[in-house]
Amino acid sequence: MALTRLQSAPCIPLACGHRLRSRAMPLQMLHASRTRVYSRSRRQHVVQAAASGFSSEEPYKVLGLREGADSESVQRQYNKLKREKKGDESAISAIENAHSSLMMRNLTMRMQGGVSVAKDIKYADKAQYLPWRPRLYRADNKVLLYSGIAQALLTAWALLLSVTAGTQPVIASAVVGGVGNVYKINQIFPPSSSSTASEEEKRKGLRNILRGCLLAFLATFAGCFLFFTLPDLVASKINKQLPYWFYANEKVLLCVGTTLCNTLMTAFFR
Repeated sequence: MALTRLQSAPCIPLACGHRLRSRAMPLQMLHASRTRVYSRSRRQHVVQAAASGFSSEEPYKVLGLREGADSESVQRQYNKLKREKKGDESAISAIENAHSSLMMRNLTMRMQGGVSVAKDIKYADKAQYLPWRPRLYRADNKVLLYSGIAQALLTAWALLLSVTAGTQPVIASAVVGGVGNVYKINQIFPPSSSSTASEEEKRKGLRNILRGCLLAFLATFAGCFLFFTLPDLVASKINKQLPYWFYANEKVLLCVGTTLCNTLMTAFFR
């Protein structure tokens, strides 16, 4: 009996240790299993898209794009449709499959040298100077229309009611430009309001607002500087006197410059 007890005694810590490890394993694997859920789902869509055998036009039809649309247009339309079809699982699945199919096709063509790569992607590993600088991006027709009408009305206000308008059209132009910029940037980088969104995704909305206000400030500054400050500065440097009407219509010039620059900024930059 004594020999039997001695032989069985060393097994007790191992058994206990085994039980402790077996209880700790699920806690250790919990976070990893959660992080694999999205990647597994995304891989499933990619595999489905590769196996679905889309024709050359079908993915574009699903996304509502013309055939041959560039990657930026595809990504923008993909984000837009996901917001519109939120809650419709079948529609979301079709959108995911079409998007994955186009991305896989573009990747294949890119590896074969058949697709030009945007500079932002091509030089993504390079250090960027002034990362918050304005970048070329054409707004959609709705933004162009509403922004142009609003800025035209402000210009008319400054021209027709110059005595009473003062600098109010300049301030209003900056506000309209900021709203247009934020709306456009939200289309490109849609913020997430979901309760399951990460902190980075939740901060995206605030960054879009700051970005839009910055663009409006730059446009307003450029308009005031180019249409009044710069000509006056150049004239003083070369000892020339500008016409009387230039100084008499200072506020009108500031407003015209501001509305023009804000219109161009909203239309062609992000």
